[in-house]
Amino acid sequence: MNQPVFFEIGPHRLKLLNRLLKKNKVYFKKALILGDDQTFRLGGNSIARDLCKHKVNVVKTHVSKSDEPAVAKIMSLVKKTKPDIILGFGGGKVLDVAKLAAGRTRRKFISIPTTLSNDGIASPVSVIKNKKNIPVSHLTRAPYGVIVDLGVVKKAPVRCIKAGVGDLVSNLSAVFDTRLRKGGEKAGKNILMLAETGPRALLKLKTHNIKSDLFLACLTDGLIKSGLAMCLSGSSRPASGSEHKISHALDYMYPGRKTLHGEQVGFAALVTMALQGNKYLTAVKKLYVKIGFLQKVKSLGISNNEFVEIILNARKIRPERYTILEHIQPNAGKIKKIIKELKLV
Repeated sequence: MNQPVFFEIGPHRLKLLNRLLKKNKVYFKKALILGDDQTFRLGGNSIARDLCKHKVNVVKTHVSKSDEPAVAKIMSLVKKTKPDIILGFGGGKVLDVAKLAAGRTRRKFISIPTTLSNDGIASPVSVIKNKKNIPVSHLTRAPYGVIVDLGVVKKAPVRCIKAGVGDLVSNLSAVFDTRLRKGGEKAGKNILMLAETGPRALLKLKTHNIKSDLFLACLTDGLIKSGLAMCLSGSSRPASGSEHKISHALDYMYPGRKTLHGEQVGFAALVTMALQGNKYLTAVKKLYVKIGFLQKVKSLGISNNEFVEIILNARKIRPERYTILEHIQPNAGKIKKIIKELKLV
């Protein structure tokens, strides 16, 4: 089954890396470590030194972009150096490239995130930009293992952690859409329960200190469960619905902005959950206020009218994926009313 074999979450996991890999019966003589300038300074170099002490032949390389040329470059390096395993140490950019390159070359991939900005840390999906610089999702092999050092992800920018919250919370919108039970894509009852377990736990959490171990552990657990739900369904359906369609439409129609994926889907979920009459909407709004999540349309780098236009065009994205947008086909007037009621203007 295409899903991770093991998970290791907690403090000081980088220092215990070699021991954790042996504990989970991951044996190798040559490793390819992917990262970027910042993540190698943050811990990638220490990972390499530690593995070398244990007589592992280590090859390090940098990932600067998450596009097809970057994936092709890593695949070529894999064929040349023939590593037994690929370790991705970084954020979404590094992990997406490492995951897809590992999947295409059939190498074991260990996901070691430095930030919790999205559920790609454990999912079988890589988001890679095409020639037009537009993100495209690719279904591939899930990581063989996921190792999360809470001390490392705690150092990530607050904005990235908030984006992870947005990506996880958006599952509540995606699961609602999937339960409409129309269209060619479906997911089992237990899979949908798994996908919404994480955001529901986050909504119930008493602390809103996003740098606390409790909050980060809850977020990590939720993002991993989201990734597992996608593994079990064989698609992104349990974690991608109308809110993701809006985010993709935003990328297609207004590329080049600086907002993060989790920010976009988390914000779009406010509108889609209102369209759905989703019972979790009030709790989500309260959580967003407490952690300082995006509150205004202008935060996305677009105008209110452009946001309405994006939502109206979102149905063109993945038309086979049935969502609330197809179910009720909202008009501009209804969308403007919701945006005003949610105080997003």
